[in-house]
This record gives sequence, structure tokens and C-alpha cells, in this order.
Amino acid sequence: MTIRHGSRCLWAVVFWALVAPVALAQAPTTADAQAAPAGAPAQPTTRVEQIEFARRQKDATLWPERENPLVVRVNRLMDRGLIDGILTGEGNNGWQLILEGTRPAQGQTYGIGYRRADLFNDLLTVRATARGTFAGAQLYDGELQLNRLGRSERAFLNGYGKYERSPHMEYYGLGADSLKDDRTRYQLNTALVETRAGYRFTPALNAGIEFGYGGAHTGSVDDDEIPSIETKFDATTAPGLFDDTRFSSWGAFVGFDVRDLKRGPRSGGFYGIEFKRYVDMDEGTYSHRQLDLEGQQFFPYLNQQRVVALFVKARFAYTGDDDRVVPFYLLPQLGGNFELRGFNQYRFSDNNTFMASVEHRWYAFSGLEMALFLDAGKSVAEKEDVDFSGLNYSGGIGLRVRVRGAVVMRMDVATSREGTRWIWSMSDVSRRRF
Repeated sequence: MTIRHGSRCLWAVVFWALVAPVALAQAPTTADAQAAPAGAPAQPTTRVEQIEFARRQKDATLWPERENPLVVRVNRLMDRGLIDGILTGEGNNGWQLILEGTRPAQGQTYGIGYRRADLFNDLLTVRATARGTFAGAQLYDGELQLNRLGRSERAFLNGYGKYERSPHMEYYGLGADSLKDDRTRYQLNTALVETRAGYRFTPALNAGIEFGYGGAHTGSVDDDEIPSIETKFDATTAPGLFDDTRFSSWGAFVGFDVRDLKRGPRSGGFYGIEFKRYVDMDEGTYSHRQLDLEGQQFFPYLNQQRVVALFVKARFAYTGDDDRVVPFYLLPQLGGNFELRGFNQYRFSDNNTFMASVEHRWYAFSGLEMALFLDAGKSVAEKEDVDFSGLNYSGGIGLRVRVRGAVVMRMDVATSREGTRWIWSMSDVSRRRF
């Protein structure tokens, strides 16, 4: 009995030793509370005080909210109209980096520009650029656009000025019989000031008139690879060669555009016509008229993931007088990155040109589509010879990079009887010329 009683007492002491510290820790005595440091915060005693205490503790442990610097830059670009600039091809408000704009065959373009499209409550748009290439080409231009006249938002007025120096222009001779081996180079300097005014009858239909004044200078080049133009051509085979000329011009245009996008449309179409009269201000020898016709139509299928696109263009230059000629640098031309893509820039020149193209585009993955294309066209001296006989053909495959649906970069591989060309451009073939 004594042993059992002693054993029970021992177990009671052990149990109390294990449990007592936990109980004491969970329920501090009044003396312990009174002994707390004087600077310690008082414990909340009501539900309201407990909620407020928890909120303060959470605020004390949170880091200040920080935004990624890249996100900040993108947001600033959005505020400056980046998306609108992509969709229209005109760029964002503010400073711009420009990678195109000089004439073809001058090398890669690099330049800067400044644009504001929101002046005076979106009444005025201004833009100025300076561009150049390592081959010596230069382009300086400025544009002023009134988006509405008076209270009418349908009327518009544009003013544009440009000086351009192009030292690597190319010429192969007149007509469809010109030879690739007759490739030559020349320098072309031009200056231009023009004004265009018009009216938007509907969101799709607009028409207007234009007036301009400018001059042109042609010169020889010193090139080790390609001969200068005067070594193979003269003023008869290259009318206007080395004959500086001043021009005034006037004309009119009409455009009907129901495409869903300006850059890389998937549906709708564009149909336009432009007439322009050039007046030689010096001797009258190079006075002439030009007429441009253009049509585009897009046929989507499979939820617009595939598109068949058709393009037709015709351009006519004529004098109406036997003692006048069209200067060779203003003649309609075919070849390059947009028309007959399998042939070199400026490959065919004559008074009249005709071109037709078909593209099949399909969705590859987000932001990228592919395209198969076939081009056909020719240049002729007489309008009566503009038909489907004796066409030059080229075809190929390409990629289209899209941002917000708009094509911002195009890469094509085009082939023809004269070889294969690799094309890189920031403009889609569906761009409007007027």
C-alpha cells in the first residue's frame, strides 16, 4: 500500500511538471501583465480593437507597390497613341525611330521623326522626319494636317514638303524588251511642296484635289559594280536625262475603302482612281498627264483564319502631243518589293504598266501568318497593248508579323526567270498610294 501510494504521488508530480508550464504560458497572471515593458502596446480587449490591431500589423508588413519599368514604358507609349499608330502606320505621338521611307535600292533606312496628332483638341496633326542610309541617300520631310475644317469633321486639308537625295537609282531601259544586263545607276534629287484637300462623304468614300510644285535633278554616279546611266543610255532612250526641270502639278482623286484594317486587311476591299497633270515650268517639253487605277479585294474563310487577296493596278502616263515626252524618272515602273516581287527594283519602265497579284494567307500562330503569292504584269508603250498577253510572272512564299491585327513586318522570298529575291519590309502589299 505504501509503495502504491508513493507511486501515485510520483506520477502526479511528473504530470504537473509537464502541464503547468504550458498552462502558465497560455494564461499569464495579472502580475505578469503588470510587469510588461512600459513601451509595449496594450492588447486589444474588444472585437473592434482586435480588427484595428490586425489591420495595422498587416500594413506594417506590406512592401510599397512597385510597377515594372518595362510596364511603365509600355503604358507611356499607349498614352502616346502607340496602338493607333500601329494600325494606321503613322507611328505614335512624340519621338519616333524610322526604318523605312527612302526610295528603293538605297539601302536600309535609319531616321528619327516627331509626330503630334492631338494638337488643339485633335484639330491639327504635325510630323517631321530626317532619314538616311549608309549609301548616301537622304530624306527630309514635314507634314501638316487639319483633321477638320470649321465645324465639319468630314473635310480635311494636308500640306506636305520634302527634299530627297537618292544616289543609287536604277534604270534598265524602256519597255518589256529591256535586259537585266543593261542595269545602270544614276542620282536623282527631288524637292516637292504639295497641298491636298478633300471631303469624306462616308467613312468609306472620300474625294479631293491636290496642287504641287517641285523640281528634279539627275546626275551620273561613280560605282565600281554598276555602270553609270550615260554609258548605255542617252536623252532618247532615257528622256529627260541630265535635264533639270521644275514642275507644277494639279490633280484629283477618289477612294472607296471598306477594308477592316489599313495594314494587312482580312476582309473588304479598296478601289481608287487618281489623275494628275504635270506642267513643265521651263520649256514645256516634259508636260504630261498620269492616271492611276487600283483595286484590292479580300475574301476570308474559315473564321477569317485564311484569306484570298486579289490586287490589280494600272498606271498610264501620256503627253497628248508628239513633241512632248514623259521624263524617264516619272515613268510607271514595275519590280521591287510590292509589284512583280521576283524582279529587281525599277526593272520595267514605260508609259503604261499593268499588274495583277493573288495571295493566299493563312494563320500560323498568334502574331504570325504565312502567304503564298503569284504576281503578273508588264510595261508597254501604248495603252492599247495593256492586256493579258506577254506577261512577266513571279511567285513565292512569305511571312507576315501582326501586332493587334495589323501587319508590321513582311518577309518574302520571290522568284522569277531572272532569279530569287529576299524581301524585308515594314509595309504590307495592301498599302494605299492615294
